[in-house]
Amino acid sequence: MQLKISSLASIAFAGALSVTSASAAPLLQDNAQERFQEAYQAFQQAQQNAETPRTELQKLAFASYMRGREYFGADHINTANLAMNYLFLLAANQRLGEQSHALAALVVRAYQNEYDATAIELLDPLLLALETMPEYNEAQVAEYEIAFANVFGALKEKNPEIVLDVKTAMAEELLRLGQSRPELWNSLYKDSVKLHGSEHLLTAKTAFYAAMEDVGQDKMMSAIDKLEQVVAMPANDRAAVLQLQLAANYRLVTFYAKEGMTEGADKALARIGQMNNELNGTTVEQAVYRVNPRYPEDMARQQKEGSVLLNYEIATNGRVENITIVEETNSDFGKSAKEALSQWLFVPAYENGQPVRLTDQQVQLDFALSRSSDDND
Repeated sequence: MQLKISSLASIAFAGALSVTSASAAPLLQDNAQERFQEAYQAFQQAQQNAETPRTELQKLAFASYMRGREYFGADHINTANLAMNYLFLLAANQRLGEQSHALAALVVRAYQNEYDATAIELLDPLLLALETMPEYNEAQVAEYEIAFANVFGALKEKNPEIVLDVKTAMAEELLRLGQSRPELWNSLYKDSVKLHGSEHLLTAKTAFYAAMEDVGQDKMMSAIDKLEQVVAMPANDRAAVLQLQLAANYRLVTFYAKEGMTEGADKALARIGQMNNELNGTTVEQAVYRVNPRYPEDMARQQKEGSVLLNYEIATNGRVENITIVEETNSDFGKSAKEALSQWLFVPAYENGQPVRLTDQQVQLDFALSRSSDDND
């Protein structure tokens, strides 16, 4: 998320010209200035050409950064801007890694030296530092969160929308790093409703992730309520909202099924079928919710393993019907497998725009005893 980047042209060359005007500037520094200006002008020219390949822009931006580092110094704000310019040209997967994060950390340090701790200019570098972090580092994350909090505190009254946008981006990066923040996501959801209303994309996103955090805290009904608000939102052909609604419906099927709420699960299944049909034209049957068969106690006690081959149909509502056992190791396994399969839920299949029943479906359920690593040696 790029909020506000200073103009490299004005900053970089202002620094270069100020050095040129110093009568005592050594020849070595003049050469460094010349090399930087040459590299940066090559980058600017390439950037103005819409046909320049992105990989070429990346190379030229990195060359500008290296020449700028040589001329301005590693901790100079101009060098930091050149580094950010390069990092923002990288795709998300390219940006993620130790080298990129080390570069982003240098940018943060330069900006913190240049600006007050509450300055809005710190937000881009701080987000970049999180975006490049390949794995969770408690000390670094804590340091970044404190820095974010300082800026948020200064901006929350005059620029609440910027605070909300950046906090959401920060929370998403923390999720990527495996960090749960239930209170943060729920506060983001409430703030989004207050600032943007119940039909905004950011409201849908924050509601979705707040719901996921609720599940982690065993607040299933609270999660279901938030997800139902997401699916009820008018999408108005907004792809991002549609994606969130589809993901919400998939989770609603599972949550309703676990709570034994049949009607809710059926409605969510129907919505998935309709959405998939509208988006893709056809729907391939897909199990949304599965229940593993219970291992019969007698079979477990006797250390017996086995398998069951079952034939079944998928009704137009996605539920399993007409289950028959084709093959079974014994009747205990067969009974358990049949009971488990009866609880499976599938995305309804469509044909010519209408849900259809699928017949002659087969699945094999295996019953295997878990073995310790010692048994496998």
